[in-house]
Amino acid sequence: MEGHLLVSKESLAEYKDSEISYFIAPGIACGFPSPATDSLEVRLSITDFFTSNPTATFFGRAIGSSLEGIGIFENDILVIDRSLRPVNNDIIVMAYEGGFTAKKVLKEGNHVFLISENQNYPPVKVADPDNLIVWGVVSKIIKDPRSSVKSRHGPIRKVI
Repeated sequence: MEGHLLVSKESLAEYKDSEISYFIAPGIACGFPSPATDSLEVRLSITDFFTSNPTATFFGRAIGSSLEGIGIFENDILVIDRSLRPVNNDIIVMAYEGGFTAKKVLKEGNHVFLISENQNYPPVKVADPDNLIVWGVVSKIIKDPRSSVKSRHGPIRKVI
């Protein structure tokens, strides 16, 4: 298939965000292609997609393996919204022991637990929930599908 375009540039919608242009396919089937996609026009604002409140949103790179059980791997980008109020099972970013950390939060009665989604790290009961400094809620995760494969299986061998 080398040298063959599967999708022509003309079939993609163009979006300009500041100085950057993005070409967005109207829909990419994760099963069998749909002939109905020929008539769709799509515009995607990267800012609108990743943020509902741009002034309250920041990005952070995931480090470590404590959230691998829910598909967050080293070097994934976390989109963190400071305007969201955390609810059970949200992934929160908090100030903890002099740095930032991300954990799933679970509240049971008056108790708050920080859950690592990795069996190697037990849940942590927060001694004083009033002193937990939550910086925001992870609203999206930007992944490089190749980086998660590398982190789980070591170096990628040439297959083809």
